[in-house]
Amino acid sequence: MLLAGSLIVYRHMTHEKEYHESDVLKTFLAMILVQMLPLVALEMKIMSCADPVGLFCKFATPVTLTHAVFLGMRLFMSLVIDAQYEQTDLLCAGAGFVGALVTIFWGFRQRLSCITQCYTVWSLVALALMASSCTTSLDAYLNTPSWVTPTWESFFKDMLHTANSYIEIVAFVPAVWMVYREDKSTSRFQVESTDTVRTSTSFFLFLVGFYLTEDLLNGISAYEISALASIGHVAHFLLLLDFAVYVLAHVYNPEKLVGELRKWLPVDFSHEV
Repeated sequence: MLLAGSLIVYRHMTHEKEYHESDVLKTFLAMILVQMLPLVALEMKIMSCADPVGLFCKFATPVTLTHAVFLGMRLFMSLVIDAQYEQTDLLCAGAGFVGALVTIFWGFRQRLSCITQCYTVWSLVALALMASSCTTSLDAYLNTPSWVTPTWESFFKDMLHTANSYIEIVAFVPAVWMVYREDKSTSRFQVESTDTVRTSTSFFLFLVGFYLTEDLLNGISAYEISALASIGHVAHFLLLLDFAVYVLAHVYNPEKLVGELRKWLPVDFSHEV
């Protein structure tokens, strides 16, 4: 988080722009920082939860479904609306979309009825569409030159592209919502359970595999254009990798992990763990 925030400050202090010129790179870095906030909230809260493993299993489906939604939107925009995605991005989006569906139906063993009942995800998607409609309309009203006649086709293209970015940013919000609404009276999941291990492993294999291409490969390609954008991609991937390693270590060897945490954490936190 400190690294991502420092990149924004450095860009703001060093970049000189013309009047009314938008800084696309600073906006991109700010979006990465906002996308990291739910992961930071999860890492801060999950250690004090009564049943962290149970929460991993509960939020795995909505988080993966949210990824499937924005990846499916990318495919739709590329194949139908022609949003000018590069071929590599299209292939990564297709592989990620298929991977998300395989993870949900094979890794989590979920049925289609369970997917349709993920009201948190569909509510977030609806809010993202509403927000993108408002921001696109406002941007068109304020920034469109008087000699340009806007069309409904360009409006819907911009709206869907913005909505896709919004959904990607809030992809981990369902997990944060569940963690902060945890019912401490519910029964605990068994760490040794085969279903628990399968669900946790499938979830983080998908996440790490997807963000390897989304962050690291894009970070490498972005380095030729901007080193700041490349570092931003890497910072986001490292945060996600840190969270994934913590969860899988908790599932596969919880006693050793808790013992190590108690050595390093302050007394108040170690008591919670």
